[in-house]
Amino acid sequence: MARGSASKKTALASEQERPDDARKRERWKAHQGSIDLKRLVFLDETWAKTNMAPLRGWAARGQRLIGRAPFGHWKTMTFVAALRHDGIVAPWVIDGPINGESFRTYVERVLVPELREGDIVILDNLGSHKAPAIRKAIRAAGARLFWVLCCSCALPG
Repeated sequence: MARGSASKKTALASEQERPDDARKRERWKAHQGSIDLKRLVFLDETWAKTNMAPLRGWAARGQRLIGRAPFGHWKTMTFVAALRHDGIVAPWVIDGPINGESFRTYVERVLVPELREGDIVILDNLGSHKAPAIRKAIRAAGARLFWVLCCSCALPG
């Protein structure tokens, strides 16, 4: 008889136990069935660093493994994009890490022209996502703004 691993566990956000978050989650679950999925616009960013070279690898016995990486040019590149039901929109690469100013520039110059009246923009809780200028620009485009609290709920903003 097969046994499960004793080391597996499921971690849940402790915020889920708070009564205010539980109410918001229930309200979200009650309304999510009425949302037009074609209106959802998920927005997020990711990054890569030029010094993200592997430190270890494999080579034939007795052979030295040669690794290559840019020397002394450590840089961060950030990719920001929005995802709709039918593909990626508003892609943008930032030369450096994301911050409030660069995110605002992205929203105003790249994202907003892609938004349509009635869209629902969903963001995570990164501090630069919550700036008043971000909220104002998205709402001025006729879109609504939600922040994801955890994997199963969102909070209108």
